[in-house]
Amino acid sequence: MPATLFITTLVGLATAIAQVELDDSQSPKNASPSIESAWKAWASGDVLQARDTARRLAANESHRDAAAHLLALSAFVAGKYEDALKHYETITDAYDRLGELTEPITEAYLHLGRFEDAARFARQKNLADWKIARFEHRAEKPLAAKLDELTVIPFADHPLTDYLPAFKATIQGTELIAHMDTGGTFLVMGPERAEKLGIEVVESGEGYHGAQRVKTYSGIAERFTLGKAVLENIPVGVLPTLTGHQDFVIFGTNVLQRFLATMDYPQKRLILSPRGNTGLAERHKDMLPRKRATVPFWMWGDHFMFARGSLGHHKNLNFFVDSGLVSLHPGANGGMRQAAFTTSADQFIAWGFDETSVRGGAFESNLSLAIGPVRRGNLLFVPGKVTPTTFGGVRIDALVSHAFLNQYAWTIDFDEHTYLFSEE
Repeated sequence: MPATLFITTLVGLATAIAQVELDDSQSPKNASPSIESAWKAWASGDVLQARDTARRLAANESHRDAAAHLLALSAFVAGKYEDALKHYETITDAYDRLGELTEPITEAYLHLGRFEDAARFARQKNLADWKIARFEHRAEKPLAAKLDELTVIPFADHPLTDYLPAFKATIQGTELIAHMDTGGTFLVMGPERAEKLGIEVVESGEGYHGAQRVKTYSGIAERFTLGKAVLENIPVGVLPTLTGHQDFVIFGTNVLQRFLATMDYPQKRLILSPRGNTGLAERHKDMLPRKRATVPFWMWGDHFMFARGSLGHHKNLNFFVDSGLVSLHPGANGGMRQAAFTTSADQFIAWGFDETSVRGGAFESNLSLAIGPVRRGNLLFVPGKVTPTTFGGVRIDALVSHAFLNQYAWTIDFDEHTYLFSEE
């Protein structure tokens, strides 16, 4: 295994170089209500403040369209897709930023399973032909998820399980090992694997594997099983880089999205139960340790989860939560250590880290890293080949991954849009 192996989000590791720390006098919460303060709150990652300010401005004739824009965005990242569509429909055609909503509105239709509407909207907005064809294909073979009871899937025996949890699964009736990575969408694999499984694929634009830009392909698998959970007509993304020693099958956030899902790292198991089933949800959570912390999260696009956090005294940061960063480095006491956190070298230096250490590659840090109130120290950090980015205009500062998450039973509740971190 190479000293550093990256298996990260499919559309790229992305961070923002800009650092914004707000004291009480600067906070949008204390600013007079204005559309500018609402956009400032949104850009800083204060989604609720942006939403609340936009609500107060919605009746203002001069700001009505911009307020609806912000309300659509804040509903979208909270998983309230019908609300996002309703807000979008109130915006006039004369609004000069209407085009910025094309991506989230398309994704809202897809999250709702309204594939024909997604295709219709895509045609209206003159999106690429391959995108329209993909939506139409999904309309012909709509995704279905089936799980009537709680299911527990133990971690599988695999060399990468400690760094990228692996599970026994089946695709098209073929038994295999699949790795969980929230930087992925549904199923992701290489072209040779897709061919062996009989999955027909077509070109679907370009994307990223780590920092490498590659052509992408897509198809549909008729059946994917994970424990007692069954997904039919599940989308498959194919990356030509997933070959050789990286011939992995990955399932991602959009599989977990179908269920109440817990990655119980200490007990080495994945727990799934049906969404919306109160009784089974109680049984599910009764299996978890009693020391718990709840953190809200947001989701951009199809699967990009992000949450607010801090690093040392740097607060009000926005972290992309991507469990698939497999960046391995020799540990001080022997063996390999996995990086828990990455951002650009420039960002690390702007935060006050020693430039020599940062430019030298992975480095240990005693600074406390937190998602919400969930806090850990003595972690390995690594600078990445990344560029500044935003999720829908929200500044993203860094990426938090498996080596931070792996001390917890990490529950993702897509109904409440919260993480539940449980520990002994």
